[in-house]
Order: sequence, then structure tokens, then C-alpha cells
Amino acid sequence: MARQPVYDRRLQVIAYELLYRTSEHNVAGHIADPDGASSQVIVNAFMEMGMETITGGIPALINVTREFLVSGSFPKQFSGRLIPELLEDIEVDDALVAAVLALSDKGYRIALDDFVYSESWKPILAVADIIKLDVAQLGEKGVREQLALISGSKGKLLAEKIESHEEYELYHGMGFDLFQGYFLAKPKVIKNKAVPASKMVVLNLLQELCSTEVEIDKVEYLICQDARLTYKLLRIVNSAFFGLPRQVDSIQEGVVLLGLDELKCWASILALAAMDDKPHALLLTAMVRARMCQELSARLLLDEPSMFFTAGLFSLLDALMDMPHEEIFEELPFSEEIVSAVLKHEGQIGLVLHTVIAYESGSWSEVHLGSLGQEDIWNAYLHAIEWADIASHSMYK
Repeated sequence: MARQPVYDRRLQVIAYELLYRTSEHNVAGHIADPDGASSQVIVNAFMEMGMETITGGIPALINVTREFLVSGSFPKQFSGRLIPELLEDIEVDDALVAAVLALSDKGYRIALDDFVYSESWKPILAVADIIKLDVAQLGEKGVREQLALISGSKGKLLAEKIESHEEYELYHGMGFDLFQGYFLAKPKVIKNKAVPASKMVVLNLLQELCSTEVEIDKVEYLICQDARLTYKLLRIVNSAFFGLPRQVDSIQEGVVLLGLDELKCWASILALAAMDDKPHALLLTAMVRARMCQELSARLLLDEPSMFFTAGLFSLLDALMDMPHEEIFEELPFSEEIVSAVLKHEGQIGLVLHTVIAYESGSWSEVHLGSLGQEDIWNAYLHAIEWADIASHSMYK
């Protein structure tokens, strides 16, 4: 989407207009599905990007169609943050008037876009809070005619498409309350990557697996949201890789026989493996890192080796999820130890992870880890490769 500020008479930003864009190029273009465009702007603003990120808490004007209003699709809980903006070519009938009055009764402010007076607009004009006049299209004479027709209206007057200092001074002198246009600020494209629903399931599962007090019932519930994940995890647990004495038929039973830490590791791997749009080699690299971090922590006699495993696995989470680590950790906050280790290579976990990545890339001058010698690190690397290869075959056989 793009946003364009709306200024008051002191040139303070009092709102942003949010504009639908089909690409990062700041061009409005033809909108084939106006209702879909309205929906997408609202989804982007409140679910994908967040209103605080886009407007800093300042109200937002959003173009809405007649169908969108009459259908009752406009979210009812955002009356203080959204200002529905009725397009100039909207068909005014009893159903539209009723929908607008209902929104106004709920506390919504109403804006009229590119307004040109006609008798049909009178019921809506009576409750409109912002009346936008396209000064570029109307010209000075047309603007004065419209002002005469709507004199006495309670709504604030907004002069839009101000493109020069002279125009700003002219309409400021006419008594307009608000101003918008390229002279003041061009629309700025705001972009962000959406997280597909399937990946949100993965992130929710990973967050639960990394919490300090894992609830097995919740983990089982999250895993069971994806039938493939449940099937693969039970197949792994029952494979020759573990050689358990009896068949395991539930996640809870797997916890008892394998231990929670081992199950957490495998659930994390399989959750990431469920994203079929990524090359297998990328997941394999993450698995090697994870296992090498875990093995080095064991050789150093450090506590909670599963935390080291998780850090190694998550070190490639940005590539697997197509999102920067900072956005992932902001969206779903993991433990501070994991976050600082992955982002800044801080703490014991971060030091081990840094060493593993340096070894992987051949940066030998950075490969040193406390009391461990080069042979210890080399053996940990070989064991990690062997483990990842066997584990991978167990997953995909």
C-alpha cells in the first residue's frame, strides 16, 4: 500500500490516507476489484504490517465502496483509528445512507472523497466529518461554487491535490481546514512480506517448542493442525533411527519414550521441512548447524544442549521463512537467549553458533572455542553431517 499525509492549517499531520497499490511502484493504476482493494488495505494495515508501524497511531482514511459498506464488512472495533472515505462515484441509496448512519452512530468519522454536491448526498453530508474537494479538477471557480452549496455543513473542508505553494495559500485563505497533495507530500509506498497461513502454524509451533515451560497438550494440538506433520513425526519416532521397543501411537507417548528435548528437536525440524517451497539442501544445512551446536555444547559440558540445537536450526530461519530474523522474533518473541544468539552471536550459545558458522564457511581464524581443540570441532562437524544425513533419510524414506 501507499500512504499520503493529511495536514491541518499549521501543517501538522493529523491523518494518513492509505492507498491500494499492486506493486512497489508508486502508481495507482486501474483497480479491477475495488471491494478487494478495500479489504486488502484493511488486512495489510491491521494484520500484516500493523497500524502502529504504518501510521504511528494517527487515524487512517481508507477508500471504501458502496458494496463494502452495505455488506457490513467494515470492522466495527476500529472507530477511533479508521475513517471510511466514500468514493465520488458511489451510488447513494437508502441502503448506503443507512450503513453510513450506522457507522457514524458507532463513532466512526465519515469522509467524502472528491465531493461534488447533489441532493442525494444531503443525508450523508449531514454526518460527514471530512469533505474533500479535488481543487485540481474543480479549479478556483468550481471550488467556490461547491463551498457555497455546502455552507453550514459540520464537516471539515479538505483541499486535495494541492500541487503548488500558490494553491496552498489560495485555499488556506478560503478557510479550508485540511490539506493534501504532491506539494506537501507524495504518497509513500509501504511494503512488507505477508506470512502465509501455513507458515504461521510453523511459527506458532516453534514458539511453543521454545518456551521455557512447554505444554505438551498445546504442542500436540499445534502439530495435529497439519496432518502431514503428525504423520511424519510419528513415522520418525517409530523408525529404526530410534529403535524403540514398541509402536508409538501418540505425541504424548513419544514424549515419554524419547524425552521432551528430543521430541522438541524433531518437531522443529519437521515443522520447517513442511515448507515445500524451499530446497532440501537449505534444511539440511540448518540440521547440520543445529546438531553441531548441540554436540559442541555437550563437549564443553554446558547446560541445556537443546537450546544450542534450536539456535543452530533457527540461524537459517530467515531464509526458510523469507523474512528477516528481526521481523520473525518481533512477531513471535522467542527466548532472549535464542534471539541474542542468532541476531548478535552473544552469550555461550551465540559463541558456539558463531564458531559453527565460521567453520562451515572456512573462516578458520574465527574457529576457536574455549578448551576445545581443532580435532574436537572437526569431529563434531563430521558427526553432525552423519547425523543429518541419516535423519534426513528417515524423514523422506
